Formats: sequence, structure tokens, C-alpha cells
Amino acid sequence: MRDDFNSQIKDALSKRVGLRCSNPNCRALTSGPNSSEDKSTNIGVAAHITAASIKGPRYEASMTPIERSSIRNGIWLCQSCAKLIDSDTLRYTVQLLQEWKIEAENETDLELTKEKKSKTSTGFDKIFRLMPALINEFKEDIEKNPLLREFILQGRGWHYNSGGRKLLTYFYEDHEDLEAKIKLLENNNLVNDITYNNTKRFVFTEEFVEILNSIDKYPVN
Repeated sequence: MRDDFNSQIKDALSKRVGLRCSNPNCRALTSGPNSSEDKSTNIGVAAHITAASIKGPRYEASMTPIERSSIRNGIWLCQSCAKLIDSDTLRYTVQLLQEWKIEAENETDLELTKEKKSKTSTGFDKIFRLMPALINEFKEDIEKNPLLREFILQGRGWHYNSGGRKLLTYFYEDHEDLEAKIKLLENNNLVNDITYNNTKRFVFTEEFVEILNSIDKYPVN
């Protein structure tokens, strides 16, 4: 038995992303006019992030039928991308699809409300929305400590001797794939690696600090 979405959820999923595919590498329009004046053509799919039935792609046995058929478990895609994600579940993981969904909804919200700001139009906004919780924590820390730039990565319970210097700290337990996220920021010249004595240590660039000070907080699901 499948735990399918009802029509209201399908409608909401499509409209929350502006009727466009949520795959950031696609974003194809999924609805348009039909030859019949009283009809429209839809090529979009309300796809399940975790499968609607046992043995389906990314099936999660611990979920209840209500959770499987809820809007939180849905993502709007074009038919090609819906087929793509179910054909390669090792690549298209639950986490990745959730990131796609958040990014697509956030981009649509920005376009709808026309609240894009000059700093977020630099091209970094798309990157930031892959790690909203981390960016929000950066922003809060910079606001509280406007003169601090250096930070370390460590696990909770680890000890680091800073020599009396105040440093910002971000914990592996709080942010999945933390080092990969920092590496992405480093590759875009937003942080610099100053690791010393095996502790991952970095410094914010002034450009990144200016951007953090200019943006609003990102919604985190």
C-alpha cells in the first residue's frame, strides 16, 4: 500500500517552488498552456523524498504513513528529474533532496518578495542556502563579536589551548559534513585555512564578514 500525497499537498508543493523543478541544475517550468483553452499542461511530479511504499527508493521503515504522505516528505520535480532521483539513490540521497527543496523554496521566495540584496546577488547566496544553519550561526557570532575573525572546528568535549586568545568554535555534532561546508566556503575565498597543530582553524575574510552583516537569517527546516 502506498502512502500517496493528497491533491492539496501536490498543489502546495508545486506552487511553493513557482511550478518549477526543484533540482537546482534543472529548474524547468512544469506547467503551461494547453491547446484547449480551458486546460493547462502539467509535466511536474510531487515526488517522495523517502518512498511511499516498502522497497521503494530511500524507503524509511521508521516513518509513519502520515509522515510519508506529508508535505515535509515531498519535493516538486519535472518528470525527468523525478525518474533520475529514483534511478540512483546512492547519489540522490534524502539529505540532498531536502537541500534541493529548501533551496528551491528559498529562491522562489526571494523572487516573489523581491528582497534580493546587493550582497546576496554576488553568487554566494546559492552556496549559503546549502548550509543555512551554519551561515546563521556565523552571522550571530559576528554580530556578537564584531572584532573576531578566527574560528576552529572541533567535537564537543575536545580541549583546545588557544593561548588565551578568544576564538569562535563550531562543533561537528551541530553541523553535518562540517568540513565539506567549510571547504566550499574556502574554495570561494570566503574563509582562509590557518590550521595549526592538527586543529582545523580558519579565518573569515573581510568580504565574508561584510556579506554576513548584510543578509537576513536563512530559514532552517
